[in-house]
Amino acid sequence: MRRLKVAGNSLFVVEHDTQTMRQADWIVDVGPAAGEHGGRVLYSGPPDGLAGISTSRTAAYLFGAPERQQHAPREPAGWLRLAHVSRNNLHCVDAEIPLGCFTAVTGVSGSGKSSLISQALPDLLNRHLGRADDSDTDEERDPLFAVTDAPTEGRIAGGMETVRRLVRVDQKPIGRTPRSNLATYTGLFDHVRKLFAATPAARKRRYTAGRFSFNVAQGRCPTCEGEGFVSVELLFLPSVYAPCSACHGTRYRPQTLEITWQGRNIAEVLDLTVDAACDFFAKEAPAMRALTALRDIGLGYLRLGQPATELSGGEAQRIKLATELQRAQRGDTLYVLDEPTNGLHSADVDRLLVQLQALVDAGNTVVVVEHDMRVVAQADWVIDIGPGAGDEGGRIVACGPPAIIATSTASVTAAYLADELG
Repeated sequence: MRRLKVAGNSLFVVEHDTQTMRQADWIVDVGPAAGEHGGRVLYSGPPDGLAGISTSRTAAYLFGAPERQQHAPREPAGWLRLAHVSRNNLHCVDAEIPLGCFTAVTGVSGSGKSSLISQALPDLLNRHLGRADDSDTDEERDPLFAVTDAPTEGRIAGGMETVRRLVRVDQKPIGRTPRSNLATYTGLFDHVRKLFAATPAARKRRYTAGRFSFNVAQGRCPTCEGEGFVSVELLFLPSVYAPCSACHGTRYRPQTLEITWQGRNIAEVLDLTVDAACDFFAKEAPAMRALTALRDIGLGYLRLGQPATELSGGEAQRIKLATELQRAQRGDTLYVLDEPTNGLHSADVDRLLVQLQALVDAGNTVVVVEHDMRVVAQADWVIDIGPGAGDEGGRIVACGPPAIIATSTASVTAAYLADELG
């Protein structure tokens, strides 16, 4: 990037990494928060000037990060042992993952982290548990571009006695049509529809919970069939989407919208943000379980009915994690996350870490593939893969608590982790 600038070009970068921000000649900070609480330019000028902007959340991390909660590394409840793992650039690799701990897997891009943790580990676990791998059931693969994944070789050598469930929390979309949204994915919509169906007006008309679903013909708008918009096809141009002229984007029949709960109809409820819905459903425990998890993970700005097609990969991943957080924790689950901080602001990373640590405190095991040293520094155990990428990687070069990894002479990650640990 420096070479591009020296050559006379202009660079505009959307960035969360503080080291990259410090190298910039000019910073434009937008906020102060997300969604309807953001959208304002808080500062535009040289980086040093941002320090005087009290409303900027970026400034706190750029000029001295807030204190992080320090904790001693947890003692493993056991070890999940992988033997002779081969996949992509991994060749007969043996690995041990501590159970009941927060483990970060590090290494340069292409070193083999995802091959081991996001591909081989789930394959071997599903094979051991006798379950089919359904990781790509929500993917619409074009057969012309479909690539057959390399098979995973190896086995689970021990430690499966306390692992009953595997959950992969990735950045794949939670749905590929506007019918999928935050409320439907988390199960919140089921509780909301039951509340509307239980009102005296709905019972008098014999409306069931299905009446308040935009996927059921009874209650949805017949013109747009619950989409909220219509597609206008143009001969030589892409299709244009416009709000439905019948329901004006509400998705429902007028008769359905006549039913209200606490003064709002179903379309108005779906238009609430998570933060506003927390106040609206404050006395409804089933609804609050999902809403609290979403708010705590930093998604309070999203609207309940916001289509899945409008969500970023990072938002989709945090919705999946919030769905898990609202469930009763049994302490026998292995969570696998591949670069969960990708695309997140430092403030969002801190909120995500609190939730991941809570999962571990509940007796679960969390394994993340990660490049953010702030996250790695708070892990209980680090597995560093490398030393290089491709054929020069694929080996475990160091493993242990963060403080031990930071002193390793074989690890490329060590120097950067040492800077973070101070």
